[in-house]
Amino acid sequence: MDQVNLLQSSQPAGSKALLFLPALQLPIPRDVLRAAYRDALEAALRPQQSQSGTDVKSSISRLDIALLFDGGSASSRSELFPAFQTLLAELYTLICITAASIGVDLDVAGGVDVRAFALDAPYGASGAGGTSEESEADAASSGPLSAIATFAASKTPYDRYFCCRLTDMDNDLRDRGFKRYWKAIDDIYGFNVVGQQPRHEPEAVRKTISDKALTKQNSRKHTRVAVGGTFDHLHIGHKLLLTATIFIAQPGSEDREITVGITGDELLVNKKHASVLESWDIRQQRSADFVESILIFHHDIPSIRHIEHVDNPGPNGKIVKVTYSPPGTSGKVTINYVRIADPFGPTITDESISALIISAETRAGGKAVNDRRTEKGWAPLEVFEVDVLDAGSVDETQAQDPTAVKTSFESKISSTEIRRRLAADQAKAKLS
Repeated sequence: MDQVNLLQSSQPAGSKALLFLPALQLPIPRDVLRAAYRDALEAALRPQQSQSGTDVKSSISRLDIALLFDGGSASSRSELFPAFQTLLAELYTLICITAASIGVDLDVAGGVDVRAFALDAPYGASGAGGTSEESEADAASSGPLSAIATFAASKTPYDRYFCCRLTDMDNDLRDRGFKRYWKAIDDIYGFNVVGQQPRHEPEAVRKTISDKALTKQNSRKHTRVAVGGTFDHLHIGHKLLLTATIFIAQPGSEDREITVGITGDELLVNKKHASVLESWDIRQQRSADFVESILIFHHDIPSIRHIEHVDNPGPNGKIVKVTYSPPGTSGKVTINYVRIADPFGPTITDESISALIISAETRAGGKAVNDRRTEKGWAPLEVFEVDVLDAGSVDETQAQDPTAVKTSFESKISSTEIRRRLAADQAKAKLS
C-alpha cells in the first residue's frame, strides 16, 4: 500500500491543546450552555505559541474538545443521532460565537483549528457506542463516540489541557460522570489543567439526554454511509457534517465503509475567488486528517493505517482509500475519498450504501438521490440531516458589538468568505 502523509499543509502547526467538557442534558437553552462553557472556551481558544517557538501569526493552533457524553439507553447510533448532532451543532455554534467575541480566527493562519468528539461511559455500557463483547482494538476505531479508557490509552500528546471550573456550574448542571472522566484521563497523563478538579460526584444524577429524546423507532444500524461536498478550506460547518457521517457508521463486527464525495476541481472553476480555491488533493488530505483525528484513537496510528490510490477511467474513478485495521479487530473501517463529477457521486452507482448525511441546505439533493435510486429499483437511502449553524440572536451581555460578532460568526462557516479574505490578503501582499 502507498503510505503517504494524510495532510500536507503550507501552514506550520502551532500548539495542540485539549479541552474537557462535561455534556449537559438536552434540550438546553444556548444561554445556559454558554454560561457553563464560556470561561473554558475563551481560555482554550486563545492561540498559544507552540513549544517549538513557531510564530503564532503564521501557524494554526489545534484545539481538541472531548465532550463527555452519556448515550443513555440507545441501542444504535441511528437512534442516538438527533441528540448527538444537536449537541455537537450547539457546541460548534458556541465556539464560533465565542471566537468572534474575543477576536479569534478559526481554521486560518493565526487562528485555531477546533475538533470536537465525544467520550462515552466505560466501553460496553452503552449500546450506541458498541457492545461489551467488542475488543479494545475495535474500540480504537469507534470515534467520534469512544470510550474514555480508549482515548486515554491512545496517549495522544498535547501541549496544554483545559477544563470547566466546576465552581462556575450549578450542581444540577454537572455531568454525573465527570469525576470518572477526570480519573480515567488523569491516570494516563498525570497533568495539571486550567480549571478545578471535582472533589465529589454531583448529587443530581443526570443523563446527557433523556429517553424521550431518543428516536425509538429508528434502531437500524448502518455500516455503509455517504456524504458529499466541496470541503474547500475546511471549516466548522464541514467538520459538523463529517463528524455526523463518521458517527452514523455503526462500530461492531462488520466492516464499515464510509464514502466522502469531494467535488472535482473542474466543477469549481466558476466559484467566487477561484484563485485561492484548494486543489482536490489538498481538500482530500485535509478532510482525511480531520476524519482520522475524530475516528481513530490508537497509540500508533500509522501502523494500522493503509492507503491505496485508485485512478480508474470514468466518473467516480479517482479514489483515495484509507483503511484502518487495528490488530485483533473483527471489523475494519475504510474511508473512500471519491472525486465526484456530478451531484450524485457513488450514491447512485453503489447499491450497498444505505445512509446519506446532509445539511438542511442540501435537503433537495438528498431527495434527488433517492429519486434516482428508486428509478433503478434500489432501496432509498436513509437520510440524516445536520443543523445549519446559526448565531441566532447575540445580545449585549455576550458582546459589545453584537452585529460585528454575528458577521464574524458567519465568516467562520463560509468557504466563500474565507477565500475572499485570502484573496484580499494576497492582493495586499502584491502591493506592499
